Amino acid sequence: MPELPEVETVRRALEAHVRGRRVMRLEARPVQLRRPLDPERLATALTGARLQTPRRRGKHLLVDTSNGGTLLVHLGMTGRLILTDAARDEPRHTHLVLGLDDGRVLRYVDPRRFGLVHWLEPGEEALDPSLVRLGSEPLDPDLPALLPGLIRSRRAPIKSLLLDQHLIAGVGNIYANEALWRARIDPARAGHRIAPRRLARLATVLKEVLEEAIAAGGTTIRDFASLDTEAGLFAVKLRVYGRLDEPCPACATPIRRRMLAGRSTFFCPRCQR
Repeated sequence: MPELPEVETVRRALEAHVRGRRVMRLEARPVQLRRPLDPERLATALTGARLQTPRRRGKHLLVDTSNGGTLLVHLGMTGRLILTDAARDEPRHTHLVLGLDDGRVLRYVDPRRFGLVHWLEPGEEALDPSLVRLGSEPLDPDLPALLPGLIRSRRAPIKSLLLDQHLIAGVGNIYANEALWRARIDPARAGHRIAPRRLARLATVLKEVLEEAIAAGGTTIRDFASLDTEAGLFAVKLRVYGRLDEPCPACATPIRRRMLAGRSTFFCPRCQR
């Protein structure tokens, strides 16, 4: 599933390539995504509207428009936004097409249909069930001060807590692994057993990992590609994720793997305590 850096990469590509463009036409299929895609509502809301600066909340994209509403998009596991010439062949599993005033089209493609495309009228964003319970943003400069208070009373493994979108919005499995290795924290250690100073350090390195991944364009994995079709490059910098039995970059101890909350968790048994 695309994580925060991948979604932020798409957001920046949208800002660079479609901000200010007017939607001249809309085609959509009434398919069941996370919520049913509503072609009539989308066409009424978006046709003639101008796209404004896109935002990100956790793993969600929000594209404000000139008519005051917002297009909410989640890429799910295999969702992609593709900007291309209208004459190019349409990929399979294309569920939404926005025809823009410069002759190009923006297509939403999602083979597994775990994504989301939904129109928010003015005022609905604050009440939307996908957004209302999202936690703190991991890129928030105040997170080192906030994280100890979020974690200190919780007995779940710290890895599971990092993935809890109600606590921290946008962190996924890959970057949780990497941040815990950099912070030298055992992924299975219960949150309440980690000292506040170590949690503050974890928040700092988590921000560093995410910012490095954003700068590199995200992580190359499965179906992810950015809006301009360039795959992410951060995979070459991963220190522990996917590196079972390879030497730890810090101490050369073989990397191990365990399952936590149903997710593969990679760690160094010597460095991470």
